[in-house]
Amino acid sequence: MSQYGTYLKFYSPDDAQFLIEILQPRNIPYKLEHEVNQLDKVYIGESIDPMFALQIPTAHFTEVNNLLAEQAKADMQKPGFEHLMQSYTTEDLQEIINEPAGYNAYDLQVAMSLLAQITPDKVLTPVTNTDTFVPYKLETIWIALGYIVSILGAAFFYLGIAGFFAGLVVHQSQKTLKNGTIVKMYSPNSRKHARNMMLLSVLATCISLLLLFGYIKTDY
Repeated sequence: MSQYGTYLKFYSPDDAQFLIEILQPRNIPYKLEHEVNQLDKVYIGESIDPMFALQIPTAHFTEVNNLLAEQAKADMQKPGFEHLMQSYTTEDLQEIINEPAGYNAYDLQVAMSLLAQITPDKVLTPVTNTDTFVPYKLETIWIALGYIVSILGAAFFYLGIAGFFAGLVVHQSQKTLKNGTIVKMYSPNSRKHARNMMLLSVLATCISLLLLFGYIKTDY
């Protein structure tokens, strides 16, 4: 069974149609998932992040990258083509090419083509399949806070639960690279601390529940 990964996120299903129209004629399977962030609804009121994730089999990521790049080249030949990057400076375009994270293959190709028009003598290296992701490292303050919350779960069981889920998120979070490879989002050392927090949280929560139901006596 094919493993799906999020290729791009959109603010609405309509925004995803341009990519779906590229996928469908080539019989590339896809799923458009509406991600629901309950925390945003409760504390923010309205999510401002793109919540519609277009997922495709990870084996097709490189193929779709190439399709988007070719589509960008074709679109740029059409009369009246407009793109936000046409207002960017040479330095802005060069920065996008040097730091491609956060840009899809279509926008990267537009940036490369525009820069090639400005500096025709400069040789540009395609970057659509380049992935230089460095796993995140938890800062010391967050590691310390995570341990404290996990340990305090012995007195307040809800803190133990919070510590467990915080550790679980760090330990299990993954990122899909532009070539379809799925990697862990956090460094091995950070995930080691997260695993320790989960174990501490389970132990602390058990102690808290035993105290709550009177299985452990605290009076002497």
